[in-house]
Amino acid sequence: MKKKLLFTLLCILVIGVGYTIFYVNQYSVKDNRASILADLTTWESRGSEEEIKILKMTQINHTTSYVVLFETADKYVGYAHLLKGWNGQFKIVESGAGTNSVKYRDLKTNQGVYGILAGKNPDLQIDHITAKSAFTDEDFSFTSPISEDATFLVYKKLPEDLKETFLTFTLYDENGKIIEPASE
Repeated sequence: MKKKLLFTLLCILVIGVGYTIFYVNQYSVKDNRASILADLTTWESRGSEEEIKILKMTQINHTTSYVVLFETADKYVGYAHLLKGWNGQFKIVESGAGTNSVKYRDLKTNQGVYGILAGKNPDLQIDHITAKSAFTDEDFSFTSPISEDATFLVYKKLPEDLKETFLTFTLYDENGKIIEPASE
């Protein structure tokens, strides 16, 4: 009886230690700008020596998800989704950069799905953005002002009953005139 109990406790201990090591290895990006920049540069460049610059880092409400807005050496704006683990460190989930001046992404968090809009505000022309469900049978939209920064990051929690989380967006100047998003 004692041997069975000892064996069971030993198995539980080995599994627990194994899981902890696995978890710590996944969440290995330290919670400081230099560590995030180094790991994001390695992640985004996939082995090349391309430099990136972190512009903003924002926690999405009270979730474990963070969004990092960055700029590539080619001056393209990108984003990265980081998760913060119970050990206080991050892991990079996804990232993307490209030629579009504004990017939309739906982000699954531990508190639901958020619609994320990130991009450039060239010559500070963009005053606000309106986003709405791309599907006509769903009535969801929101409008958000854009800060007077050269880059922006806007997010909104999407309703749980929204069938499709893809949103279309329209950019407006301060007079309400539509601005066409630019490809760089």
